[in-house]
Amino acid sequence: MKSIRKHVLFALAAILISAAYAPAQTLQITSPNAKTAITLTVGDAVTYSAAFDGAIVTKPSKLGISFQSAEPLGEMEIVDSQSKTINQTWKCRLGKQAEYVDNCTETTVQIQETGASARKLTLVFRAYDDGFTFRYVVPADSGFADENGEFCIESEETEFVFDDDYDAWATSHRAFNTSQEEEFLKTKLSAVKPDAFIGMPLVVKCDGFYAALTESDLLDWAGAQFAGASDASPVVKVRLTPRKDGHGCVIRKGEAASPWRVVLLGKRPVDLVNNSGIILNTATPCLIDDSWVEAGNSSWNWWAPKVGYPTDAIMKELVDFAAENGWRYTLVDAGWQDRNQEGVAYTKDLNLPELVKYAEKKDVRILIWFHYTSLLDAGVRNAFEQITDWGVAGVKIDFMDSHTQEMVQWIEETCQMAAEYKLIVDYHGMYKPTGMERTYPNQITREGVRGNEYNRWSRNSAAHTATLPFTRCMLGPADYTPGGFLNEHSDTFKSLNAYEDKSADCRVIGTRARELALCMIYDSPLRCLADLPRNYKGEPGFEYLRNLPPVWDETIALDGEIGEFYVVARRSGDSWFVSGITNEQARSFSTKFDFLGVGDYEGTVYADSPEADQDATQIAISKETFRKGDVFEIDAVRDGGWNVVLTKK
Repeated sequence: MKSIRKHVLFALAAILISAAYAPAQTLQITSPNAKTAITLTVGDAVTYSAAFDGAIVTKPSKLGISFQSAEPLGEMEIVDSQSKTINQTWKCRLGKQAEYVDNCTETTVQIQETGASARKLTLVFRAYDDGFTFRYVVPADSGFADENGEFCIESEETEFVFDDDYDAWATSHRAFNTSQEEEFLKTKLSAVKPDAFIGMPLVVKCDGFYAALTESDLLDWAGAQFAGASDASPVVKVRLTPRKDGHGCVIRKGEAASPWRVVLLGKRPVDLVNNSGIILNTATPCLIDDSWVEAGNSSWNWWAPKVGYPTDAIMKELVDFAAENGWRYTLVDAGWQDRNQEGVAYTKDLNLPELVKYAEKKDVRILIWFHYTSLLDAGVRNAFEQITDWGVAGVKIDFMDSHTQEMVQWIEETCQMAAEYKLIVDYHGMYKPTGMERTYPNQITREGVRGNEYNRWSRNSAAHTATLPFTRCMLGPADYTPGGFLNEHSDTFKSLNAYEDKSADCRVIGTRARELALCMIYDSPLRCLADLPRNYKGEPGFEYLRNLPPVWDETIALDGEIGEFYVVARRSGDSWFVSGITNEQARSFSTKFDFLGVGDYEGTVYADSPEADQDATQIAISKETFRKGDVFEIDAVRDGGWNVVLTKK
């Protein structure tokens, strides 16, 4: 008996030891051509690692969510996984591509605690050939909800563990809530501290490739930033924005999905730009009837703040100018509203309903600016009803400066309501794009960028504007407000605040040809052109802006290095537009036009003249004939650029 009992005890001990050291489960997820591979490991911890073309993107990196008033998740196991191939196309008439291809492997993994509580979580991965995404789904029966069915997320534990202390381009904010208008500066991953507020995207130069980290499909959730996982390490983690009411970061009821964590991959910086369609592919498809939404260029009154206050005379001049040049809109910026009156009222200096009628006769539509608090004061629906009665076509809403869950909810609700009234929306003081332009196409553009206005009180360097195509601008539309025609070089530039002349207009850094290029390079279906009629009329190069499409059938980023130079080609119908910019360094460009169709194209070239090295307003305009495969060689001066408009003969 003693012998039998001894054997039973040894066997039980062996089982317990075996259970305690049970091997973790692993799951492989690969993209359609196997270029991107993800390994999910589930056991005492839940981690993922990723590879791109055989190279390490991330080493085993932590996944997880912390719930308020709940113990941390214990040992987990995979209870189910299902994979499918997505291969579909969808149309986009208000962006940089007329059609997007969504081709990936999607794997949904259900994991559950092995202990008695058996709490559940679902992970969804998408492996693209040029990137990957993942998100968390909290099931309705997750075990984290209270008696009312609500759960509260305290933090997200997602990490990105890089293989080395790589160079990175990061924008550092002062707090969770921000207008996200800082510059993207080159740094090291180890310089990202645990208390940092790093905006998106975070672009990393890895060993032989580049990676860009961001998020997509931010709806009814807290917006995210990045921070370091620990001092002096190449590990960054997701940092959710706390709710304004102090109750964690996210409160939801029933099944709920987080935004996608997105990693774009490419051998060159321009590959990231070309691969950025992943952001839209993972966004929720359109939820409104968008057939009425019109893209277009806009005139604007704000560029000379000391004399640009919106009066009847000033705004009618801008409407006339828009009509003369075939622009669809005129934007009435701050100063039109009398906030001492109840509801929505205009000042004695601007009869807004009369301006709308005046513009309609000239086939121009009026957009108006709101501080978001004035919408709150008047009631959003009441305000939209009022301005719709006047005939206003859209709103620019400003100074939210937040992506708490409450503000994200308000943004979506406001956009939905605007769609009911057929109003387009341009959000300023706004967080980075997350694919919302697909979900609500009436959200036609947004700020969340250090735009041209900074030249009023500071300066936007040529390096900054050559960094944006690879950072903020690849995420989605940017209302940068380009098009300044008072052009200066970096070494002579003074901000508007430095001028004593009360009627002075704002200057910009960069040559005339370069500023034209920014108008094409920066995506915005509502292209708000900065300067005033008095600075445009009769000026060489202005005809380029008269004929510049606001949306495109095709976009190809051709060449570039972050903060140094950028070259892009865009197609509208049978015509191609090609532009290049450089930073503070003069540069020789050699661009192969192998994207052209068969036959001859007449090319109009807008380039730096030799004199532009000293006088940034000088521009050379010439004509050339091009065919597919021709190599276009051109020199740009410091702070310079060039443009070619190619029309099929």
